[in-house]
Amino acid sequence: MDEIAPYSTLKRPPAKLLRSFNLRQIGDDRVSTFLQNNWSLAICCRDCSRLIEWTPPMLAEKFRGKETARIADIGSRLACTGERGCGSHEIAVWPHPHDRAWTWDGPAAG
Repeated sequence: MDEIAPYSTLKRPPAKLLRSFNLRQIGDDRVSTFLQNNWSLAICCRDCSRLIEWTPPMLAEKFRGKETARIADIGSRLACTGERGCGSHEIAVWPHPHDRAWTWDGPAAG
């Protein structure tokens, strides 16, 4: 069950690769890094078929004024919850090139 835009090329990785993802691999990347590079945040449950994409416009909205938040910290708090979720806390995250042109105007003023 995917929660990605119809135009997106994001696909669920093979199980073996999915198991190898580790939050340490994200390093010190921050929301601003993803916005500057026009990357989506791919979010994938390891225990069910759920795949979510937070596009740069979505990231900019969700983290307005918090662009310095570390992606690894965000990933560590994610769980597969809600109506479509299985309840797992085994979540993999990684950058995915956003499939549409988009430019970030920089951090919110104020």
